[in-house]
Amino acid sequence: MEQKKNRTLRNSVIVAAVIIVAIAVWYFALRTTETPFCFDFVHDTQFGDRVVAKASNVGHIAPSGATIYYIPEVPALQTALEREGFYIDAFEKTGGGVYVTSFFGPTTRTAVMAFQKKHGLSETGQVTNDVIDVLSARYACPRGAATSTPSDYSFATTTPKK
Repeated sequence: MEQKKNRTLRNSVIVAAVIIVAIAVWYFALRTTETPFCFDFVHDTQFGDRVVAKASNVGHIAPSGATIYYIPEVPALQTALEREGFYIDAFEKTGGGVYVTSFFGPTTRTAVMAFQKKHGLSETGQVTNDVIDVLSARYACPRGAATSTPSDYSFATTTPKK
């Protein structure tokens, strides 16, 4: 009777150990198979400030009447913020079938503010050069490497007046 209990206990421990090892292997396999990402963020690019002072910012009027600005760096910003563990709404990442591509919306702004708080920066929700410095330190492409693009940057629209 005692041997049967010991054998059952030993088998339970072996099964638990195998499960723990399988979970650990699965977890680390997922972490190492993540697709590589790099992007060369540029200083003085305006993010989330609603000011159209650069030709790269293209303004659109949303159905709600709000003006939404597209900058090619927004999909890269959203990818970097998600890799940092912040939530970006799928509608903003894809344009939700309403807009041609991703845009800097409320969840992106909230994620930027959380990123700024995490890194001890002023929580403005705008991507300032200080934010770009932190992003560049973490996600800049190695010299000679091409910049990864998290989505298609083709965007056909009218450009703002200079």
